[in-house]
Formats: sequence, structure tokens, C-alpha cells
Amino acid sequence: MSYDTTFANPTGRTGRGGFLAGAIVLGLAMAFYLLLVHAGRNGQWVMVTFLYPGFVLLARRLHDMGKSAWLLVVPGAVFAVGIYLTLFTANAQLGDTVTWGALGVTAAFAAWGLSGKSQDAANKYGGPVG
Repeated sequence: MSYDTTFANPTGRTGRGGFLAGAIVLGLAMAFYLLLVHAGRNGQWVMVTFLYPGFVLLARRLHDMGKSAWLLVVPGAVFAVGIYLTLFTANAQLGDTVTWGALGVTAAFAAWGLSGKSQDAANKYGGPVG
């Protein structure tokens, strides 16, 4: 697997092993950024850039389980509301609470991705992952 297939291209499938490896890499990059680089409003915008590779990774894993990536609209919408409340309104505390809730929903999706069974045969998203 390459960076493009793991984090940039939402079409296709990613098996459990690839999902776990990608989640570890993405988690380490986020931890590095949060611990060493994160500062102020610019740091919040940079953290938003980590959302796309995370959603691509989850979308590919859902495809491997035979599910539609449209399910990711749920945590995506909650994240969008939280980011909007945090960055563009005076009620940043509510925005932070909503964003934490979105992280919880996304963590549940990630746990589902780690525990879900891959489809052995080809499905509408591609052939089985080897």
C-alpha cells in the first residue's frame, strides 16, 4: 500500500491490517503535531487537515466490510458543527464539547473497523484485500 491508496483515494478497499497500520501512522502524526507543534488558532486549522486522511482510511475500511462510506456523514456532520462553533462563534466551550462528541463517534467507527469482518469475495468496491 502507498500513501495515495491509504490516505488520499477513498475508492477501493483496505483490510484490517492495513487499517490498523494506517491508523497508527495517522495517530502518531497527530500526536507529534499536538505535542510539539500545536499553537493557537493556526494549530486548530492544521488539525482539521488530519480529518481527510482519517475519513479516507475509514471509508476504505467500510468498503472492505461491504458498507457504504456515506455512513461517515454522521461523524462528519458532528465534526463540522463542532468546528464551526469553536472557530466562528463566541460559544467555543459548546464547540469543544460537540467536537469531543464527534471524536467519540469516530472512535466508535474506528473500533467497528478494527472488529468488523472483511468480505472474502469481491464486492462493488473492488476485489478482496490480500
